[in-house]
Amino acid sequence: MTSHAVAVKLGSITADGTADIYCYACNEERIDPDLGPHLAHWGINLMAREKTEKSLMEMQIEHNLKWDFSMTTEDGHELTPVFGPGLTGLANLGNSCYLSSVLQCIFDLPEFQNRYYHEHDEPPFTPLPAEDLETQMRKVADGILSGRYSQADKNTVAAPDSSEKPQQKGLAPTMFKHLVGRGHEEFSTMRQQDAFEFLLHIFKIINLAKHSGNGENPIKAFDFAMEQRLQCLSCQKVRYKVDGQDNVSIPVPARRLTSDDSSSADSFAPVTLYDCLDAFTSEEIVQMDCPSCKAKDGFSKRSSFRTLPQHLVVNARRFEIVNWVPTKLEIPVEVSDQEMDLSQYLSGGQRANEELLPDINTAASFTPNEIALDQLLSMGFPKARCEKALYVTGNTDAEAAMNWLFAHMDDDDVDEPLGGNKSLSSSDASYDAGKVAQLGEMGIEEPRAKKALEATGGDVVRAIDWVFSHPDALIEDENQASDDASSGQPRVPGFDSTPARYQLRSIICHKGSSIHAG
Repeated sequence: MTSHAVAVKLGSITADGTADIYCYACNEERIDPDLGPHLAHWGINLMAREKTEKSLMEMQIEHNLKWDFSMTTEDGHELTPVFGPGLTGLANLGNSCYLSSVLQCIFDLPEFQNRYYHEHDEPPFTPLPAEDLETQMRKVADGILSGRYSQADKNTVAAPDSSEKPQQKGLAPTMFKHLVGRGHEEFSTMRQQDAFEFLLHIFKIINLAKHSGNGENPIKAFDFAMEQRLQCLSCQKVRYKVDGQDNVSIPVPARRLTSDDSSSADSFAPVTLYDCLDAFTSEEIVQMDCPSCKAKDGFSKRSSFRTLPQHLVVNARRFEIVNWVPTKLEIPVEVSDQEMDLSQYLSGGQRANEELLPDINTAASFTPNEIALDQLLSMGFPKARCEKALYVTGNTDAEAAMNWLFAHMDDDDVDEPLGGNKSLSSSDASYDAGKVAQLGEMGIEEPRAKKALEATGGDVVRAIDWVFSHPDALIEDENQASDDASSGQPRVPGFDSTPARYQLRSIICHKGSSIHAG
């Protein structure tokens, strides 16, 4: 490519004209057939060069030779490679395991298969297929699910008398990665990334894509509603808040083993998914003034599931602050392969004998914990985010607030001042027909587009994020007069029927001691 700046690793230059060359614009290695003349321009004599360092390829091979790639079951038996429809591997593009893991998980679900896998259909017509999400999603679905590419690599098939087993070459989703990462600060690079953050990124771009005809948005299968219940400890009045979500981040209780139980000071007792959900839905005390009785005793706060989705995405937070540094904790989280009943975590909603608090902005009078606030500020978090995190997590300590911040970094209103009223009345709506039409081209219906522009002061970019973070099922369309709305109950996604039984479908497990790499 012309006009691309490249870097040459000087210690890798050989007299026969090879060297490690990397293009940062393309984010990949390159080969320069005219390396000699190009280096001569800078006064470097190719014939006088002697290779003194290992190339990237040599270092990768050396690393792979030392890495244990064996896959075994719990009883120590080695797993047998499998081939066929739905059993196609994805090749590593360079630190892209987060992407491959997420794709394998979501395309194992019937909603994604029905939406994007059309075995006998022609691909959608588009002048720029490399820039069309629909085309690339169908391409990945066909590659993973059809079975046409699930074959043993001829270069890895072992001899008949060899103990080595045949392996797949795997598909390389290069175009897909380029498209979904384009313009993103992290996912456009070749660095290691967080699989959960990438999953949310995929959810976002699919939510914003058009789903015409019979192609229903597969992300709807993940939608549900969380309920937050606040109760004044003095007057016992309550307030309920319901938010739409498509995932949940839960804490993992850290139960350190004593020296009698373990030889390591950093060993932890295993916990179950139920333990994590119990901690997530447990009651806590929030220090703020009551807008009704003016008492300063605080509130009890509890989060529950108002509804549950068809598929529940759970992110287990396994880190704590050690010497001001977020540190990963190696806590085993046990998830049963049998059915799990989550009925106990469903909320029954407002009780008949409860009295509601007046509709006053309690956040406006919130006073953050000064010690915890200073700790968060010293980590580099903006003050508005710190105050919001402390408010949401009970104003107790920096660790709980930090966990919340990591889970809500991409919220569209994360930097809005706490207690600020950013919504506009319909008479002050800051949108115009052009902006509504612009959002409409992205598949956002007119009522939702107007509501998003109202909530974001007419900013189209923020309006897109607002739509993503406020599922359409929680927005009362002007054209819809539902029985639920007339009864005063918000319309929410998901279901609240019991028993609410779930079974484990897939796990993405991060290997590595650091929260930044692995």
